[in-house]
Amino acid sequence: MRADDVPAVHERVADEAREHFDGDDTGHDMAHAWRVYRLGRRLAAAESADFAVVGAAALVHDLHRLRGEGFTHPRETLPEVRAILDAADFPADGREAVCHCVAHHEEYDFAERTDLDHDPTAEERVLRDADNLDALGAVGVGRAFTFGAHHGQGMHDPDREVRDSYDRGDRDNTVVQHAREKLLRLPEAMETDAGRELAAERAAFVETFVDRFEAEWRGDL
Repeated sequence: MRADDVPAVHERVADEAREHFDGDDTGHDMAHAWRVYRLGRRLAAAESADFAVVGAAALVHDLHRLRGEGFTHPRETLPEVRAILDAADFPADGREAVCHCVAHHEEYDFAERTDLDHDPTAEERVLRDADNLDALGAVGVGRAFTFGAHHGQGMHDPDREVRDSYDRGDRDNTVVQHAREKLLRLPEAMETDAGRELAAERAAFVETFVDRFEAEWRGDL
């Protein structure tokens, strides 16, 4: 992304966040953050959401991914988010809105446990959709295998049951199982019109890939 595409305040947030994500090998690095940033800009324009908030949240939303092998809820990283925003001189009147987006970005109505018990803000909905979109499509497939390799997951086991609900903290699955339990259900979780449109196209690619993968695994192709 060219520097002139990014407001100075977001450049400062990225500079402060970057050192936290150096060396990430789970698919939640700064490249992911910038893709969510760009997707968030598209969705924010369509939804009349405050992109100052969305953009900053996109750049710091995955700090919880750096807290070891298990699942850490994003709200536990809010002290770090506030420190980054403070160091970046992000406007004080927007910091809690950023924190709110970060705290609630990883919620799914099809998950076993979720905190979607409030009326979401436009910025929260945009960040959630933008983040979920980067889990779909060709990049999403690549990220799924990257994440699986990091956590020692196999690619596929045809004898494993695909469960009806998604457990955010469960690492005992395979990449293909994860695709069916979570990734291919993301379109139903989209909350913006633009997000739903993009998710449908990206999910179609993932479904084609997974079907082909399973067919090749069986030796049918």
